[in-house]
Amino acid sequence: MGLAIRDYCENEIDITVHNFKNLDAFDAASAVIDFSSPDILQSLLEVCIESKLPLISGTTGFNDEHLNLLNAAKKSIPIMTASNMSLGMANLKNSIDEFLIKSSSAFKCKILDIHHTNKKDSPSGTALEILNFLEQFPETKIQHPITVNSQRIGDIFGIHRVEFQNNEEVITFQHIANSREVFASGAIQASKWISRQLPGIYTFADFLNKKL
Repeated sequence: MGLAIRDYCENEIDITVHNFKNLDAFDAASAVIDFSSPDILQSLLEVCIESKLPLISGTTGFNDEHLNLLNAAKKSIPIMTASNMSLGMANLKNSIDEFLIKSSSAFKCKILDIHHTNKKDSPSGTALEILNFLEQFPETKIQHPITVNSQRIGDIFGIHRVEFQNNEEVITFQHIANSREVFASGAIQASKWISRQLPGIYTFADFLNKKL
């Protein structure tokens, strides 16, 4: 993702990209975007707090210890955590929401999550985000449990499919990422927004609700 963000910013004349493997780069930054590993979260938060820099984290696989670190850091800096920063994924959830609100019957539901073979977490953070979103609907709309099928194939950037089924029909909603640029674009746009926010924890939905 670092390369995708750098490549995307080559066409953005008002943005300069720094490599934060060089800690001196923090002095010239206005926000930090991280898509690396939960293992570096503690040291990253320490530097961000010291430099008073907002953090956007697209890293997935956080455990309770990591969440505690984020909750402590939110008192000092604005932090956005998002498993998926695609505007298309937000539109997918909006479409599902509209469909279920208008539906008069309950559906069985399953989520298909397909990524490249190097992706470590399974299900993906996006699949879990979709699952949490769907579990908010009552069983008059979605029959529980909702199943998640994760597959790791080739070099696929990301396919997420939500299938609703009853005795009469099957209805499918799907989002396919053809490149990492779609996530890079969302992260850059969100970084401009979060740099103006007060300390706290924010989601990508918070950014979209202000943006749209």
